[in-house]
Amino acid sequence: MKSIYILLFTAFTFSLSAQDIEGCDGIRYVDFIFDDVKVTKDIRFGEGPRFPSETNQELFFDVYEPEGDDLTTRPVMVLAFGGSFIEGTKEDIDWLCEAFARKGYVAVSIDYRLFDGLLFPPPNATQMKNVVVRAMSDMKAVIRQLRQDADNDNTFGINPDVIYAGGISAGSILACHVAAVDTTDNLPDDLRGFIDSTGGIEGNTNDITGYTSEVAGIINYSGGLNDADWYDAGDPPIYSVHDEADGVVPFGSGFAVVFGFPIIAVDGSQIINARADSFGIENKLRVYENSLAHVGYFLNQTQTEIVINETALFVNEIHCGAVSTTDVNLESEIAIFPNPTSGKMTIESTSEISKIAIHDMSGKLIRTHQSTNVIDMSQLNAGMYSLSIIDTNGSYISRRVIVN
Repeated sequence: MKSIYILLFTAFTFSLSAQDIEGCDGIRYVDFIFDDVKVTKDIRFGEGPRFPSETNQELFFDVYEPEGDDLTTRPVMVLAFGGSFIEGTKEDIDWLCEAFARKGYVAVSIDYRLFDGLLFPPPNATQMKNVVVRAMSDMKAVIRQLRQDADNDNTFGINPDVIYAGGISAGSILACHVAAVDTTDNLPDDLRGFIDSTGGIEGNTNDITGYTSEVAGIINYSGGLNDADWYDAGDPPIYSVHDEADGVVPFGSGFAVVFGFPIIAVDGSQIINARADSFGIENKLRVYENSLAHVGYFLNQTQTEIVINETALFVNEIHCGAVSTTDVNLESEIAIFPNPTSGKMTIESTSEISKIAIHDMSGKLIRTHQSTNVIDMSQLNAGMYSLSIIDTNGSYISRRVIVN
């Protein structure tokens, strides 16, 4: 899954301006700016036999859009529910899709085929691989259909070059495999056989051709890969959240557990993000230390808000090309002092400043300032903040971390 990310990296990261990217103003895609969400339910995208019954299942997805939005090139999050590949429905993550839609994204909640055999004894590793491959075919079919629609009516106002794959638990395992597994990987014979039997690497859930299923990034909530070696140079950036002592999907290397039974080897977020570091792939890993829960952060409202806001901030930086503070040429044009601050902070720039946005480290917008070079920080709590500075052309001058 290399080519689309290389294209995006070249187009966005090395560009010093986000002005040509619709909606990239440092607020949209980061903050909750829409009150209402439009939901389009049950759009058919394909069908296929479930395992092991081989009973055919029609498959559908739901689309969540910000109500009243007039942009037509919005990034898309294709998201999958959790449930050990045994249970769950696309409606299980409506709350997550609604949250991202309120930030200006288009969110898509998908069906995918689940194991439908006897649960005792639980499915073994070989059976589970068969199920995951069919589910991969399903998610890829959704992505291709979204791109086909964008190329014709663009019903949902999306940017077909900026589609992210994600999910919770099993849904995240699915997304990681869709994003990372390709024909150049050293796949075991049984997995390669299942892929070949379901139409090859793109799958056969629908017959849409001529459109890629590659993605711009991965949103990984307590997921992993059967083998992290499949995540390699050129694969897309990844944002991950994981409970450190997760007993269902391991944070490190171990076995995914179903009904208390270890089923299949999984390399979790710790291993995947370490590989991202080794290849220089953009990544972020939030760890809830000493937590024994599985996706425990989504059982706590404060932690849920932090994760959603941090996800949006990560994806926004990929999509909008917020320039890294390691860019030497750009950073020579701006000075921010003092940092740490001492009540007031001064910004000096060779470009005329139009807007300054201050976010906390969870991505929540704290305040904005217009056309000023001096910011009074004295009323803010002590801590770290993200400072986004935009010039009169709508271009990012910088995004800096400051200490107050």
